[in-house]
Amino acid sequence: MLRQKAGLDRIRLEGAHMEVLVCDDNYETVEKISNIVEMYCQEKGKTLMITKNTNPEEVDIAKRFDIAFLDIDMPQMSGIELARRVHSLQPDTIIIFITNYIQYAPEGYEVGAFRYLMKDQISKKLNYYLDFAIEEMVKRRRVTTIQVNGECIDIPVANILYMESQRRIIVMHLINDQRAEYRFYGNITDLEQRFEIFGFLRVHKSYLVNMRYIEIFQCKRLVLKGGIQIPSSTRRYSDLKQQYLKWEAENKWSIC
Repeated sequence: MLRQKAGLDRIRLEGAHMEVLVCDDNYETVEKISNIVEMYCQEKGKTLMITKNTNPEEVDIAKRFDIAFLDIDMPQMSGIELARRVHSLQPDTIIIFITNYIQYAPEGYEVGAFRYLMKDQISKKLNYYLDFAIEEMVKRRRVTTIQVNGECIDIPVANILYMESQRRIIVMHLINDQRAEYRFYGNITDLEQRFEIFGFLRVHKSYLVNMRYIEIFQCKRLVLKGGIQIPSSTRRYSDLKQQYLKWEAENKWSIC
């Protein structure tokens, strides 16, 4: 028996205010990045709050940050560790590592680095990186509203791990959320069309997954974050894998 009557209502975008963290043990680097970000936001008409810090141990990780610029090699605490702590409470924070050392890249990947920026390229490429970061921030701020027992509930699209069709019922499985799931009447084909732009892939007639959480993609199954296994279409495997690899290439971290 279905206890919750719910329906997918709409997808909307939260405002354009930005919370930015800049942490580097070199004060001049902090000021340089902050000034460029401030000028960028003025030109784009975005409101901004910047938290500047030269000591990673003093960063208040409970504060919400949309984008964090972190130096990797700091004496008090590495930027890798700081990123790990920030993501433990705010998994959607966009991490851009500022570094002189390319060899740290594999470690950064493990903590969800969005981009790497070499320090000698800050003036030349920071605005370019900000364009991509803002685009990603917009995606992560998308919110879908469902109605449960007459109450409207907002759910960040980034918190949706996957959706499963059980006849006429859609089970929306969540991650990084207080709830594990929501159930509502819906059509998986309609959801596939609406969520494609946000990186969702229909890997099986009954499953629509958020590609950002795919860890293993095999012919008959997928493994999502948390070790969750999802069946995958064998007949469409080649096409599905190509779609995923294309998305991965466009959205994973890069080094410049």
